[in-house]
Amino acid sequence: MNQPKISIIVPVYNPGEYFEQCLISLVSQTLTDIEIIIILDCPTDRSDEIAKKYAERDQRIKLIYNEKNIHAGLSRNKGMEIACGEYIGFHDADDYSEPRMYELLYNKGKQNDLDAVRCNFKCIYPPNSGIKDEFYKYPAVTEDTSQKNEIYKRVCNNTVSCVVWSHIFKTEFIRKYNLQFVDSSIVTSEDSIFFIEAYRHLDKLGIVPDCLYYHIFHQTNTGKTYKHRSVRNRISFFEKLYYFLRENNIEEKKALSYISENIAKIGRA
Repeated sequence: MNQPKISIIVPVYNPGEYFEQCLISLVSQTLTDIEIIIILDCPTDRSDEIAKKYAERDQRIKLIYNEKNIHAGLSRNKGMEIACGEYIGFHDADDYSEPRMYELLYNKGKQNDLDAVRCNFKCIYPPNSGIKDEFYKYPAVTEDTSQKNEIYKRVCNNTVSCVVWSHIFKTEFIRKYNLQFVDSSIVTSEDSIFFIEAYRHLDKLGIVPDCLYYHIFHQTNTGKTYKHRSVRNRISFFEKLYYFLRENNIEEKKALSYISENIAKIGRA
């Protein structure tokens, strides 16, 4: 069997009715030479049965069963350990992607020998949430690290989205720098921490300027609950970022100034 072009890692814990849409979008990708690694994190909504049904139909799907619930971050780490693809992508179990997403990202990365490639995305909220759907467009970038300080500034100011599911990363790059997700039960901004550390090491970054990924908000992560969770996430993120900056000596005074300003904004919210 040839090496897959991309390993797509999907942690699964009670995605409910949205899970099948996710799986359909993945098995329908125009880039067919992929592996889909589903980490079943002790779901209680029968999503394990749905995953098994799809795995029986499609040999590209690998099922990993956690013995206990370890949350998304550590589940992704398990997926990265066994990933065989040239690139690694991450996909939430209640989201869906355009059929050409991984083909476009892979071709961009392969043709330009990029460490990472990202695309634009849209956040979709329930009709009764009172929140309008949002389209997120990344700023244009040169395929080097010249904008690293600007990226850190935007991260601290929350003007760039630190999400991994709109990216693919070269597997060799992830393993060279031993990139890992933190435990989601301790630090809830696990995407942001991975994002920061990955961007610190990036030599070549590319963007596909299409909206290719749809991030779904539903019942448990919208409205007032979502807002409060966001505040807790930002505080956890700032704390983790502070120690990360101290360890790596990256524009510490400037970044801490951004962090202080944003903590003050949270306090006034």
